[in-house]
Amino acid sequence: MYTSGVWNVKEGREDEFVRRWEEGAQSAVLAHAGVKLMLFRDADNPRRFVSLAEGWRNREQIDAMRSTPEFQDSMASMWRLLDSGEISTLELAVEVS
Repeated sequence: MYTSGVWNVKEGREDEFVRRWEEGAQSAVLAHAGVKLMLFRDADNPRRFVSLAEGWRNREQIDAMRSTPEFQDSMASMWRLLDSGEISTLELAVEVS
């Protein structure tokens, strides 16, 4: 299982968004061994970020993480920095190596 997010950050708030995302990601990684979180910045639109997390065991683990007060607080602090955002839970459909 994977999770992802697409984040459109308010102009001038990009560095603060990265800092807050990293803080939230650090606590998620500490609480969920084996999960890897990454944040990508769009090279053509520096206000657009995409996050990806891999290594979730199942949907229940993701739902449990999202229901914690720590996750809710982290998301609330990030949403204040956004023009828009969207999170998704993903299942692998095809992998090509």
